[in-house]
Amino acid sequence: MRLEFVKMSGAGNDFIVLDNMDSSLDTVITPELIRNLCLRGLSVGADGLLEMRSDPEYLFHMKYYNSNGKRAGMCGNGGRCMVAYAASRGIVPDSGVFRFRSDAGVHSAEITAPESVRLWMTDPEIHYLDRSIDLESTNLHLSFLDTGVPHAVVMLDGSEDISFSALASKLRKHSLFGNAGANVDFVRIRGVSELEIRTWEMGVEGETLACGTGAVASAICAASIHGMNLPIDITVRSGMKLKVGKNSNGWWLQGEARAVYSGILECKCVESLTKAL
Repeated sequence: MRLEFVKMSGAGNDFIVLDNMDSSLDTVITPELIRNLCLRGLSVGADGLLEMRSDPEYLFHMKYYNSNGKRAGMCGNGGRCMVAYAASRGIVPDSGVFRFRSDAGVHSAEITAPESVRLWMTDPEIHYLDRSIDLESTNLHLSFLDTGVPHAVVMLDGSEDISFSALASKLRKHSLFGNAGANVDFVRIRGVSELEIRTWEMGVEGETLACGTGAVASAICAASIHGMNLPIDITVRSGMKLKVGKNSNGWWLQGEARAVYSGILECKCVESLTKAL
């Protein structure tokens, strides 16, 4: 068996993309395969895997898997990469707004420029904003909301000496967020309509170079708590920028989405990757 894939990047979030529109990979795409494909250094390496499936009502159905092999409802940058992937195959139009489905719901999207995609998110669920908590003797201004997946957003005043890795890893599994936990975003205001964020992601269990749902969650908090004007430019860990805004269609996320390379895994390689490395 030959397994064809495309490696894609969305502002630093990287993904392995598989076309399963004909369902031929149903028995091939397993949690074990995904975990091993996403291993950096020993395999292709990625933050997660995107599976394109057919849909009876929309242009396609995107399924997203974290690098640990588990499904997640949504991935903002993953969704934008999937749109760019679909456009390269003529599945979606080069101009105009169209719709597709993820496990979080139905999304609108459009190609805004070569290697740039705007994606409208499902309606966010805000659990609470700007709650003060103490963690490791550090006072944090915490908000908790769901933008397709849960996010704990910490707004910093710009002066704190914060150990991101130490605090984010503990906050990610805090009892405040139930058994599943939450992604964690540390956010600094850098200008009138500019933020800088770092994100610790579930499933990856570490910091990623970008997070689309986290960018949207952070923009919602910045607009709601600090009255920042939309759209907001958000610098992610890769140094690239995402843009978040809102219109009559809801909250949208825009930025780079591009193919890095395509590849083929031959039979023996696929078989070896279904075994623990």
